[in-house]
Amino acid sequence: MEGASLLAKVLENRKLISYVPLRTEVSVERFVSGSPTYTIQPRPTLDPKEEALAALQAIGNTPAAILMPGRRFDISGTRHGQGGGWYDRFLARVPSEWLRVGFCFSDQLSPTPLIRNVWDQPMNYVCVVDRATNELTVYPSGRLGR
Repeated sequence: MEGASLLAKVLENRKLISYVPLRTEVSVERFVSGSPTYTIQPRPTLDPKEEALAALQAIGNTPAAILMPGRRFDISGTRHGQGGGWYDRFLARVPSEWLRVGFCFSDQLSPTPLIRNVWDQPMNYVCVVDRATNELTVYPSGRLGR
């Protein structure tokens, strides 16, 4: 299945939590139809606990998917961010049933497994965008049962 079609199927019937991309991050609007129910803003003063509570209120009891950026990913779902652990603390406070979908460019996908620390929150899917063609490839991780 083509990347965009697979992503649409994965996100079907789920409310979305998205992010505002920084200069080095994938802009997900090109690959996701519909507006997110909740958007995480790129402010260093954001408290992950407060953002998790706000996201929980916005989503309610419906299925959700969290779209998130990263500095580096591997295809097993390990994500390395900017180094502060913000998303890991956020993810630790939201339901584990919410799908975690990482986005990166192809040069940010590690050809070898990344070190996964005990606090690292793995992704269910890693979406990789080719910078030259904008082609999307979706990698399901080993965490698909959630």
